[in-house]
Amino acid sequence: MTDALIVDMHTHVFQTAESGREAMSAFEGEPQWEGRFEELRAAMDASGVSRAVIASVVPTKAIRERIRAQLPADLSSTMREKVEGEIRERVLQEMDSHNNWGCAIGRATPELLPFINLDPLVMDATTVRRKIREGVTLGARGIALSPSLHGFYGNDRQVWPIYEMAQSFGLSILAQTGDAGLAPPSGRGHWGRPRYFGEVAASFPKLTLILAHLGRGYEAEIAALTRRHPNVYTETSMRLSHLGDPGRWTPAEAVTWLRLIGVDRILFGTKWPLADPTQEIATVRELPLTEEEKRKILGENARRALRL
Repeated sequence: MTDALIVDMHTHVFQTAESGREAMSAFEGEPQWEGRFEELRAAMDASGVSRAVIASVVPTKAIRERIRAQLPADLSSTMREKVEGEIRERVLQEMDSHNNWGCAIGRATPELLPFINLDPLVMDATTVRRKIREGVTLGARGIALSPSLHGFYGNDRQVWPIYEMAQSFGLSILAQTGDAGLAPPSGRGHWGRPRYFGEVAASFPKLTLILAHLGRGYEAEIAALTRRHPNVYTETSMRLSHLGDPGRWTPAEAVTWLRLIGVDRILFGTKWPLADPTQEIATVRELPLTEEEKRKILGENARRALRL
């Protein structure tokens, strides 16, 4: 196992230590890293990770809501429309900054695979197509979608241009899934509910869909999708830490779910800097899985899914 390929499907890096600390402040505990690029490279070297996806994420919904809350209540409709346009441009510039920086890191460090972040609620179809073309030119290897942060479901038609372009350019999609955050009052469940990606998988059969976090809270929906659609994968970030603790899976329960979902469809991920790749790899190696299953999860499946 020591010479096996190890790919971390889910990491985040930040341009400054301050922005890293701010992004992680919403999570419990004290991460041992600030999310800087140099720290990730050191963590990869220490753990034996040979490739890592660096996913850009911008909380566009929170940014827009924060700016809107500061606007005067008596703002005229004309001025409000003007300000909304300015907010949109500010958000797009913020996303460009993160995406372009991530792609630059990827170009300089081939072991890191940049995934650009797009928001279908801020970008119209024309903007989506332009941003994806720009991302491909800059070296993007995939697209990160954030249903919970941006406020959309996987099968919302606003996302369709992203799927169309991703399939056309051979880009993988890494989408947050699970019960993160409060469920919207739509009756459809959490924004990241996996079932809404079923229509996507069927409509875009050549698109590699990677649904993050084993669909936390909706694991049965992930298992149903992997049975029906050969282009659907999932990844382990934030799900294999502290096995056996109260409210967490036991190692036996984790193996049961991994096999129900299908070991061939599971990719290793950590969501670094929130989790230590050395510990996460050790957890996978200690699970009551076969050596072949462990190799598939740690890297061989990613080799196939990402065409490494």
